[in-house]
Amino acid sequence: MNGIQVQGPNKVHKVAFAVDGVLESFQQAADWGADYLIVHHGLFWGRPFPIRGADFRRIKTLIKNDIALYAVHLPLDAHIELGHAAQLLLSLGVEGPLEPFGSYGEVTIGAMGNLPETPREEMLSKLKSRFGEEMKTVLFGRDKVKTIACVTGQGADFSMLKEAQIKNVDLYISGETSHPTYHFCRESSLNLCLCGHYQTETYGILALMEHLQTEFEIETRFFDIPTGF
Repeated sequence: MNGIQVQGPNKVHKVAFAVDGVLESFQQAADWGADYLIVHHGLFWGRPFPIRGADFRRIKTLIKNDIALYAVHLPLDAHIELGHAAQLLLSLGVEGPLEPFGSYGEVTIGAMGNLPETPREEMLSKLKSRFGEEMKTVLFGRDKVKTIACVTGQGADFSMLKEAQIKNVDLYISGETSHPTYHFCRESSLNLCLCGHYQTETYGILALMEHLQTEFEIETRFFDIPTGF
């Protein structure tokens, strides 16, 4: 469910941004005096549920502080200019125009592009400088990198990896994956770099914040609440 998930005031002056729509981000936005909060992961995921316990406390915090909640999930994954994957690739020097990548139903939720052929280790060093020692790699592909694809978050499932293999991707970047991925990459000669679900999904939120700052006369602030995953 994208768009307004919880209604707020009619006029907006201070817009907060966060990756996750959770109590901590709601409370920090309230303490700052925000009247609008934009998140990537919202409250509702296509199923009805009772408003009680943790869900009640979350929504109560928004209503009590008159904060609107706006969620933008797959559209921010997919956006070829402001999306997480697009922004991450551009930050690595991948040259535009980027192409959509990562089929998910009838839409794509990632991006791919090219850069001058670069030693794999040089690119990994660049990624490590952004994501730190927690970054994980599964390296069974070429030791030269030219074509890079990315689907952030939990985007390293078998369908995405198979697409990377078919499209001759030299390095595939995502956030997290599951145990069997190792052998799939080994048997498919793929390079995979896992940079964290949360960390990879700050890129689009920050780009969207910067975009809105140029479009409207509003005060904005990003609340960084990493999960370690």
